[in-house]
Amino acid sequence: MTRLSDEQRRARREQARRAVRRRRQAVGGMLLAVAVLVAGVVLVASRGGGDPTVAGADTTAAGADAARAVSTADAQRRAQRARARADAAQRIRLGPIPPARAGTAVVSQSGPTAQRQIALTFDDGFCGDCIAKLVRGLEKSGAHATFFPNGTYDAEWRPHVKAIRRLVEAGQLTVGSHTFSHVNAPAVGAAAFGSDLDRNEQWIEQTFGMTGRPYLRPPYGAYDAGTLAAAGERGYTRVVMWNGTVADSNLRTKAYILNAIRYWARPGAIILLHANYPPTAEALPEILQILRRKRLRTATIAELLGGSPYTSAR
Repeated sequence: MTRLSDEQRRARREQARRAVRRRRQAVGGMLLAVAVLVAGVVLVASRGGGDPTVAGADTTAAGADAARAVSTADAQRRAQRARARADAAQRIRLGPIPPARAGTAVVSQSGPTAQRQIALTFDDGFCGDCIAKLVRGLEKSGAHATFFPNGTYDAEWRPHVKAIRRLVEAGQLTVGSHTFSHVNAPAVGAAAFGSDLDRNEQWIEQTFGMTGRPYLRPPYGAYDAGTLAAAGERGYTRVVMWNGTVADSNLRTKAYILNAIRYWARPGAIILLHANYPPTAEALPEILQILRRKRLRTATIAELLGGSPYTSAR
């Protein structure tokens, strides 16, 4: 066998490398040709012909679609930044509790409609697990709501004090009063009602470090002239009724609750719910999905009706 010199071996290796490169280039060219051919077939099949005018229109339309997609993404980013700035502006400074300011109690069943806001309001609170689910749901979603607790359920509310304060300070939550003992105001009379309201205000201040004023949700939605006078004297000048309810003061199924939300949800609505039974708390994520589809933004009662005694943290 003839031995090859070093120079010959190098020449053969170089020749082999060139052959490999040529094969790779040939394969790449074939793949590119196939891809172009497939794309052309798909385009013709989808458009019914090979008219170059149509092809040009397709290219223009695709470019327009891409431009719209970019524009939409930019708009979404701008909206998110605007919402973040708005949320920062809504932060509340919970300093010293403002003193009570007597005034005339005004009854509200709904709010303005122009901003497409809706208020979810939760009364009572004799289910501690339900309160926990609602608080976690608000924290996770960033949604806004209002609680009207009764002090008689202190044991159920107390484990969630820190989280509730955080939500209030973030501008996501307003706390009002539902009386301490869930009294029927016209039945017990103005004096007894006033005493029970005082007791609940004291409980709210001592428990949460804030006031429930000026927002009162009268139990059973029951009030009369004496109720309004007693409330106004104590600084509870916003009597918050409702124009939509999921009727969950009794146990309801999640499906029932969601159907009620679909029916009542509209701009400016104040929806009555309760922190009493698991299906209501479990339905919160789906409730928020329904509101988003209806282009409704959740708002606290303070945001919907105004009147909060607290100042912005800015």
